[in-house]
Amino acid sequence: MYNREKIIQTMHAIKAEANTIKPYVVVLQPRRNLQETPAQRLDGYEGLHVDMLGYSHGFAHIGGEKVDVARNFLLEQALTSGARYALFVGEDTVLPYDGFVKLHETAEKNPDSVVVGVYYIKLSSPMIMIRKDDWICPADVTPGQVFEAWQTGLDAALIPISILQKMKDAEPDIPFCCIGHKIDNLPFIGEDNFFVHRLRKHGFRLLVNTDVQCLHMDLASGKYTAHPSVDLKKYYTLIPVTTPLTMEDKAEIDKRWVDRLPKSRGDD
Repeated sequence: MYNREKIIQTMHAIKAEANTIKPYVVVLQPRRNLQETPAQRLDGYEGLHVDMLGYSHGFAHIGGEKVDVARNFLLEQALTSGARYALFVGEDTVLPYDGFVKLHETAEKNPDSVVVGVYYIKLSSPMIMIRKDDWICPADVTPGQVFEAWQTGLDAALIPISILQKMKDAEPDIPFCCIGHKIDNLPFIGEDNFFVHRLRKHGFRLLVNTDVQCLHMDLASGKYTAHPSVDLKKYYTLIPVTTPLTMEDKAEIDKRWVDRLPKSRGDD
C-alpha cells in the first residue's frame, strides 16, 4: 500500500523546486482593457493556444495604458524576470500554434537579432517593410523565407533579453519605445519605429520568419487580415475566427486605432 502522506510531501517538494525555476520565455501583452477577451490564451500551462510546451514560461500584461507606456513597462518587467527571451504578442494578433517554436529556431541561429513573424496592417499590406535604395516598401512575405527587414511592428516579436540589456546599459536615459504625435513639428513616429531605430543603432538586426503567418483580428467580430495562404486549422483562439476584413469595416477599424494615440496637451 502506498503512503499518501509521503506522496503529498513529494508533490509539495516538486512545487517548491518549480518555484526556483525562471521563465525561459516571458510573453508580454499590452492590453486596451483587461475586461476584454484577448484573441488567444497565452498564460499558464493548460490549454495554451501557442506551443511553448517543454519551456518554462511566464506571462505579463498591462491594461489601459498608451501602447508605448505599456511596452516600456512590460520590457522593464522582462529584464528583471531572468528569462532568455521576451515574446511580444498583440492582444488582437493570433500566432499559429507553432509560432513560438519557429521564431525560436531562427533566434537561436541568429543571436544578434530580434525575430518577428508576419502580421498585416488591418485591411492593408504586411507590417513588414524593407528598404530599397532610398525607398521603403512592403516586403514579399511569401512563406519559406528568413530575411532582414527595415521596419516591422512588434506584435509578434521574439526579443533576446541580452539585447534589451545592452540597449538599456548603453542608453539608460532613453525608453525602449516612445510615440511622437503632434509634438515639436515632428511627423507621427510609432513606438515600433522608435524601438527598431534604436535596435539598428546598437548594431542588432531585425529578422522576419515568413513561416510564422499571423492573423490580425478584430476582437469585436472575429474578422481578420492575413496572408491568403493561411490555414485556419493552425490557429487556436478564444474568439471564433470568422471572415477576412473588408472595406466596409475600415471606418470602425481606423477609429479604434486613432483612439489609442497619445494626446498632446493641445488636444485636451
